[in-house]
Amino acid sequence: MPVITFDFHNTMANCDPWFKLEVRDLPWAVVAHLGCTATARLTKPDLDAAYNALRRRVIDSGDEIDALSAVVEILAEYDVVLERRVVIKAIDELMLAALTSLEPVAGIAETVRHLHARDCRLGVISSAVHHQFVEWSIRKMDLGDAFSSIVTSASAGYYKSSPRIYQHSLRELNATPGQATHVGDSVRWDVGGAQQAGMNAIWLDTGRPENRTSSLSINVTPDLTITSMEGAGPLIYAFAVWAEHMPDD
Repeated sequence: MPVITFDFHNTMANCDPWFKLEVRDLPWAVVAHLGCTATARLTKPDLDAAYNALRRRVIDSGDEIDALSAVVEILAEYDVVLERRVVIKAIDELMLAALTSLEPVAGIAETVRHLHARDCRLGVISSAVHHQFVEWSIRKMDLGDAFSSIVTSASAGYYKSSPRIYQHSLRELNATPGQATHVGDSVRWDVGGAQQAGMNAIWLDTGRPENRTSSLSINVTPDLTITSMEGAGPLIYAFAVWAEHMPDD
């Protein structure tokens, strides 16, 4: 039974408003949503810079800081203390608003259904600071029943710069690295990260220049490259079956 995991953003779905919150301006979005910017004398450039620095620390260490903890930590630097329930409610509302812009990648539903019908164990592995957003997205695409595991950096505690997030997913799927194949659009995070964890890696080449390179010290070469999710099910399945039965080096 092949085990296949998918990256989320740009592999399964596109959602620019969510991505903007994820990597650029979540703390500012929260205080703006709550209407406390003027009272606290906060500025968008200050909060964006602080969040950017925090995200760089996460990438460098591989240890994730979830959305709630990140916002609380950064606001505390400016002597702004909000109840955690207030912050998480604001984050939920912002993420749900972003969800309305979600667009499934062409062919993803058919590909997932093809693999699920062949009894593949399927999982999602995503660097995401708000775990619920990925779960909401999978349900919105009507694919929730196809996946045995949804792992985010928020739920696992590890960013994709660490192979530990992949190892966490393998434990949830009760799989060994050699029998598992990961599919994603980033050479650095999806191919390099999965291969560091001992998994096979299929690269979805979407044509984005930023996803073609890797800053890893090791040589990163996809085991297979595809250019679209449309009609990709049989190819991914054939590769995963072949890779599962290949002897370990």
